[in-house]
This record gives sequence, C-alpha cells and structure tokens, in this order.
Amino acid sequence: MDSATRSLKKYEAEPIAVKTADGSSGAMELFSPFGPFIAKTTLPSDVISRINQFVDHELAQAGVRGAEFILPQALVEEGGEHSLMQHLANNIIAYHEACENSAVVSVTIEAVWIVNQPEGSPSPVHFHSSDVSGVLYLQTPAIDVREEQRNYISGRNAGYLNVLSGGKQPLNKSLISFKPVVGDLYVFPGWLLHGVEPFRGSGERRSLAFNAMVEIKG
Repeated sequence: MDSATRSLKKYEAEPIAVKTADGSSGAMELFSPFGPFIAKTTLPSDVISRINQFVDHELAQAGVRGAEFILPQALVEEGGEHSLMQHLANNIIAYHEACENSAVVSVTIEAVWIVNQPEGSPSPVHFHSSDVSGVLYLQTPAIDVREEQRNYISGRNAGYLNVLSGGKQPLNKSLISFKPVVGDLYVFPGWLLHGVEPFRGSGERRSLAFNAMVEIKG
C-alpha cells in the first residue's frame, strides 16, 4: 500500500451494520457511517431471474453490451405481491420507518431502470432528485483481484458501490464502499452522493436503479 493510499484510507468507513429492521425478504441491515442511513437487504432469486431474462433479450435484440434503459411498467409490476414493485415499496417503507420513526402513508416509485456495464465503464459520482433511491445488483463480473485491492479517494477501482458524504474533515468518515453481490439491494436518501469506478475483469456489471417519493403522516 503506497503512502497516498495510506493517507486516504483513514477517511474510509467499514461496511458494518449498526441497526437492523425487517424487510420484505427478511432482515434489513442499516449502515450509518457518516450520518444518513444506508439500508442493505436481499431480494428473492426469482425476481432477479425474471429481470435478467428480460434484460438479456433486450441486449441481444440491440446487439450491445453497455446500455441504460427504463424497465417497462408491466415487468416491474409482474408477480403481484411478489413483484419487483412490491418488494421495492415494502423495503422502502421498512427503511424509512426504521430511520424516521414515523409511519409511511404511501410510496411512489417514479422510475426503474437498468444499467448494464462492460469492463471499463464508470458511473460518475452523482445524486438523484427523489426522496429515496437505490440499487439492486443483477449480475456481477469476475474482477481482477489486483484491481479489487486498489484504493484511492473515490473508492475501489473494481465496480464497488462508493457512497460519499463530506470530505477530509478530521475525526470523520466520509467514504464507504460496498462490494456488489447478486441480489443485494441498497436503499439510501436520493441526495446522497454515490458512484462506481470502472472494473477490470471478465463479465458485466448489471444493476437496477430506482427513484421513489415517500409521503409520511403529519
């Protein structure tokens, strides 16, 4: 580890859950490395498979690997109580109520889209305009272990989900990185900065992102 990496490492928080709640698919872990809560849970494999089948077909039809597109509403709602829409809504409610200690009246999921990235594709650091946003991992690449161990100010250069808040303030953590795992769903405030550095390795990084608005009592 070089001196530049060592000097920046002290600003990186460890992905250790500080609180748990009940999500629609079981336990939901809550991370709060620098203030806002980040929720992590896992969606059922049948939901993941259903989405992947659709995305595989769309990419084959278009003849591309790298792509970003909105999922059709019919697919998002397919499965009734076991649909992607219902899983997202249930987990957003569990997350919001665990963090805010106030009942949720309604959840409106405004958009759900796919981000399919081949080797070398970044997602620059950004935020969303919604109350709540998140990412669901559908496919993960085989990452070169040498790349996975690299670290610098914006996080690991291996397709990790990097979440940032603040900067180089003393006595503070301002960066946390989560390794992508198929089925893992992360939920966080829409204003929270996040991004992904390009990975080196075989396969593709496929994720699903969403924006949602939340109405609470009072």
